[in-house]
Amino acid sequence: MSQNRPDLGTPASYTFPRPERTTVGGGTVVAVHVPGQYLVSVRLVHPYGGAVEPLDAMGVGALTSEVLEDGPDGNSSLAPALERHGAEWVSRINWDGFITGVDVPVGRLGEAVRLFADAVRRPALDHDDIVRRRDQLLERFWLEAATSSTLAMRSLGAQLFTGRYATPLAGGPVRLADIAPETVASYHADTLASTAGTLVVVGDLSGVDPVELGKTVFGDTVPAPARVIDTPAPPPGELPRVLIVDRPGSVQSALVIAHRAPSRSQVDLPRAEGVGEVLGGMFTSRLNMELRERLGYTYGAGARFDLRRDSGVFFMSAQVEADTTAHSITSSLEQVARLREGGVTAEELSAVRDSNTVGLPVAYSTARSMAGALVDMVVHDLPDDHVDTVRAGYERLTKEDLDSAAVEYLHPEEAVVVVVGDAGRLLSPLTDTGVGPVEVRTPDELWA
Repeated sequence: MSQNRPDLGTPASYTFPRPERTTVGGGTVVAVHVPGQYLVSVRLVHPYGGAVEPLDAMGVGALTSEVLEDGPDGNSSLAPALERHGAEWVSRINWDGFITGVDVPVGRLGEAVRLFADAVRRPALDHDDIVRRRDQLLERFWLEAATSSTLAMRSLGAQLFTGRYATPLAGGPVRLADIAPETVASYHADTLASTAGTLVVVGDLSGVDPVELGKTVFGDTVPAPARVIDTPAPPPGELPRVLIVDRPGSVQSALVIAHRAPSRSQVDLPRAEGVGEVLGGMFTSRLNMELRERLGYTYGAGARFDLRRDSGVFFMSAQVEADTTAHSITSSLEQVARLREGGVTAEELSAVRDSNTVGLPVAYSTARSMAGALVDMVVHDLPDDHVDTVRAGYERLTKEDLDSAAVEYLHPEEAVVVVVGDAGRLLSPLTDTGVGPVEVRTPDELWA
């Protein structure tokens, strides 16, 4: 006997749980109680992202993040110590924050947090461990740069910024190699060891005292200083322009078309990210439909914003067959022009709304994902209702909102184009596009 599939109802509007904020010593605890989430996510957020590193020690944050995993006893001792409590270590740095943490069963939360606090505040910082980690980071840098798309993205910073953003987050091979163990120890003492930060705790907190967790983690540390926000300057040079990073013999090209964007606090997030999704954030986006489905040049093309506290970047990216590189670039720029001139369709508007609202209960179904959202709020000084505000912004998004965003946030006339591929094969056709002056460099010349 056949049955008809029931009709879908209207999705309920999602509401993100309100965190409880408590000042503990020099820091703040941000806690969310989620009944039934017995794997608790703990994150400690410090305002020491790569953007505020000294220019003579670029990459020291990334190296310190790696070294912390050697633990209070050194020699990679932290992971096995945490495993005895069923806990998993987290440590990462981005441009705007230094994030450490653990995911741990609630029944072992106290023991794991005490070990976590020791690992962050009192790591061994053994000389040989630091040198070993530095060498591993250097090796990983070049291994990852062997992937053309990674190399293209890492080449982008110096085309858009002067100062810290011109060098990759990990410091680049030359800068990273110069960091001495003493520099790491000094950096750690001035940042993670002495300042409190913000502790995020998410999970089933029945019977858990977040204040006691804060006391364990913060100890006698002092409040972290406020970060001074200065908009980084652009490098000299004509815009738009093209950089070829030469990879002789390559049969494919990795290309990135990018320009500077406002900082996160300066954009209307649903409008900006919504128009980015129309252009390259969904399978049905215009870049994917053009470069993949119609032209058959690539397996996928995308676009998105990278929004930081003091600046931002908008970029489009794809990997294409070498002989289609020039047309891929001009076709991508044509898609931007059409979006700016003609606006979005009703179908595109609906897809943007649905993709950023309907799936929120699943997106925030774990303690880890909710902790990630709270970390984002802490790093960018966002209000506790940020997720709900953005969701509501998507729900009321109009065609006019996205049409105006395309004009406000997309600026192909200010773009730089980075192509990793065979310069001997690409120089003439890329020059013929008329996009802008073309420069050729080798990977070794990028961070000399």
